[in-house]
Amino acid sequence: MEVCCTSGCPRRRIFIATLDNEKSYVYDRDTGALTKGSVDLETLARQAAEDEIRKAALEDGILTQAQTNAEAYLLKFFTALGYRTVLFEE
Repeated sequence: MEVCCTSGCPRRRIFIATLDNEKSYVYDRDTGALTKGSVDLETLARQAAEDEIRKAALEDGILTQAQTNAEAYLLKFFTALGYRTVLFEE
């Protein structure tokens, strides 16, 4: 028996990259006496940080590691189901 996982399989992707709001905080925020300050400043800073987290994960090869892990899991799964040959194709 043979099973083949081809391009019809779900593509690997990052679903979420977020800060832990319980463990993050604004260290210092000085809006100045004569300025209104940006109401969205903290939101924009968090969004920029989350973008950097996503970028760092991609640069570190998280998608390649996800592919390797998924193939290892599926290989064990299909082998346990009795398949002797498992092929992964792009």
